[in-house]
Amino acid sequence: MSFKNKIIAVGGGKGGVGKSVVCANMAVTLALTGQRVILVDADFGASSLHALLGISSPKYGFREYFDPNSLGSNGEEALLLDTGITNLKFLSGAGDMPGSADINVKNQNKVISYIRNLDADHILMDLGPGTNFHIIDYFNIGGENVVVSTPEMTSIMKSFSFIKAALFRRISQEFKSSSDIQHLIDLSKNPGMAEDCFEISSLREKVEEMHPQQLDRVNEIIREFRPGLVINRVRRQKDILMGDNLLKLAKKYLDVDVKFLGYLIESDAVRDSIDEMKPFLIKDPQSKPSENIQQVIGSLTNTNIHLVKKDNSIFVSQQIKLSSGWGQ
Repeated sequence: MSFKNKIIAVGGGKGGVGKSVVCANMAVTLALTGQRVILVDADFGASSLHALLGISSPKYGFREYFDPNSLGSNGEEALLLDTGITNLKFLSGAGDMPGSADINVKNQNKVISYIRNLDADHILMDLGPGTNFHIIDYFNIGGENVVVSTPEMTSIMKSFSFIKAALFRRISQEFKSSSDIQHLIDLSKNPGMAEDCFEISSLREKVEEMHPQQLDRVNEIIREFRPGLVINRVRRQKDILMGDNLLKLAKKYLDVDVKFLGYLIESDAVRDSIDEMKPFLIKDPQSKPSENIQQVIGSLTNTNIHLVKKDNSIFVSQQIKLSSGWGQ
């Protein structure tokens, strides 16, 4: 499989857009191709991803990670829960424990280090909604960054804000020692700059005025940031075109090349799978939503993936896509 990035972070600016459903079924797809996958519920304080996997009450999660004595003799290994799906382990969030969504920086860095060092081919992280630094920092550790949006304009604009926040946070983290650049970028402390820096060209101009030697590095960060986009709950062709609008917004105002990975249609199969606590890809890998998810993973991995269910077993076919001009 042509796929070098270990961590896939799935986020978005708005709640209720289906990030968890998309992330869970992406993880299942990769696991069925033979990859060792760990699915991480990083929506601390409101974790519910376990329900999509048929796990009614996770025995361990990040709550126990901060209290190692509660894990027993297996230690941190006990945090990786069986899902009943070959090659797929699950790491639960902290449930609804009060304060669990607001862990301090020291503990957050500890969690990030732990996730980065997990032994797996791929780690998929399902993040909470919003653009606070906790969420954005988890998103930015991904080698692949996936933004999930629905076609509504409010969701598209929230997704744009999320992409902008992730980009600005990357620049901010790179220039921690520069108070001038920090002042430009930290819009929470400097709200008057929000409109001035709505377009990345304005930020570039201000960086060039104050620290021209840093402009090349800023441009490099922008070039390296290439998030993917999935549009969920598509009902008509017009909905897919809303994704194209987001790509154009990101390019025009942020100079960020967002890659359209695919879409997921609105379907009773998806709703039924949530009610039944069973990933729709497992229930029927040949349903339209399952085909959509396979296309999303195919876009990420540069492969064609085809799953078929027969005699209660799922068979996998994979083909590597050749670059343009090869094989002709």
